[in-house]
Amino acid sequence: MLKKSGFMSLRNFCLMSFALLISAAFIMSTGATAAQAAKKAADTQSSVAALVDINSATQKDLEGIKGVGPAKAKKIIAGRPYKSVDELSKAGLSAKDVEKIKPFVTVGKAPAAPVTAAVTKATAPVSAAAAKATTDVTKATKDVKEKAKSTKTAAAKLAPGTKININTADQATIEKLPEIGPVKAKAIIAGRPYKSIEDVMKVKGIKGKTFDAIKDFIVVN
Repeated sequence: MLKKSGFMSLRNFCLMSFALLISAAFIMSTGATAAQAAKKAADTQSSVAALVDINSATQKDLEGIKGVGPAKAKKIIAGRPYKSVDELSKAGLSAKDVEKIKPFVTVGKAPAAPVTAAVTKATAPVSAAAAKATTDVTKATKDVKEKAKSTKTAAAKLAPGTKININTADQATIEKLPEIGPVKAKAIIAGRPYKSIEDVMKVKGIKGKTFDAIKDFIVVN
């Protein structure tokens, strides 16, 4: 009887030990699974947070992507904005390059262009046209004034048929000749005497157009 009772106790002890081992194994397995799930979630969150926005990233950020160097980073920046990662092919990246960097990038909203810059660009042609129009008007006004002044001065100098002796006339009288001012009048006086009206062309500045303008008004005797 005692032997049978001892056997039953040993059996019960073994069963309890086995049950405890199973429970411990289950608990450890559950804990490991939870830890793995937490690690996977953390890795996923970290990966999402680390994605580089190709619409706003700096060149340095882009160069940090695996497979993207300085040259490709510049191409990506030059091709902005993008609506999808696949549009990177428009920036000169090969399909293979695009596939390589897809896991590391995202496409955010493209930054809006500065309003001031847009307004300035839009109004630049208008400003240029207005400036040109103002210049043209100023030039035309100046031409009209100079022409009117020239006509008025010529009319005030000599009447048709008037003759001036360039060998004897004083400076004020010689200045009445067309296109002759104080400087040329003094030069004419300094070049006396003249044997013919053509001799006046020896004076500096009295040639061609100027001589043609005064020849009908001058005499030498």
